[in-house]
Amino acid sequence: MECLDPASLQALKQGFYDISNFPNVIGAVDETHVRIKSLAVDEHLYVNRKNYHSLNVMGVCDSNFKFLNIVAKWPGSTHDAFALRNSRLCEMFEDGDISDGWLLRDSGYPLRPWLLTPVINPTTRQDQRYNAFHMRTRCAVERSFGVLKSRFRCIDTTAGTLLYNPVRCCDIIVAVVVLHNMCINNRIPLPPGNDNTRDQGNIGGQQYVGNQNDGAVIRT
Repeated sequence: MECLDPASLQALKQGFYDISNFPNVIGAVDETHVRIKSLAVDEHLYVNRKNYHSLNVMGVCDSNFKFLNIVAKWPGSTHDAFALRNSRLCEMFEDGDISDGWLLRDSGYPLRPWLLTPVINPTTRQDQRYNAFHMRTRCAVERSFGVLKSRFRCIDTTAGTLLYNPVRCCDIIVAVVVLHNMCINNRIPLPPGNDNTRDQGNIGGQQYVGNQNDGAVIRT
């Protein structure tokens, strides 16, 4: 993400507000795993919680499935919260470079002044309503990853495994996200039979392997 002009910032907020009347949201953040081949060196670092080799990719999207930020550099064993905490995006919020608006994330992250997560044990009707609206709005990022993988099967587990070294795989992931955004800008539909959104409504000591993908701002 970057420092947006007031009109662009308001458009982001309005897009998320239109989903479920959740105000002041400028992005939804989540991670996805992209399967890669087994490695001869540091192989254990790439085994994720589902017991296959992968890269842990963090993305931030808007309400239209478009990615605003992508971090593709961490091995599959990296914890999601660690990836965000060590990103340029986190620095921008903590330093006040981005001072207006919130990100939404699930309960796998700690609550921050700029990062809203669900109430763990809702006890009031207000808590329950907050969680319901939070979930509906945050689902935009899950659907964004679904559309991305439907469009580019090379990064989806249904298509197998990326058979390159981790750095090249990181570059491929960033490239397909850029292409995905271009497709959205130009209203290019998904290939027939690849609509993953059909059931979801409309529209500490970690090692990294990427070298240029630390919070890449997606410009298209």
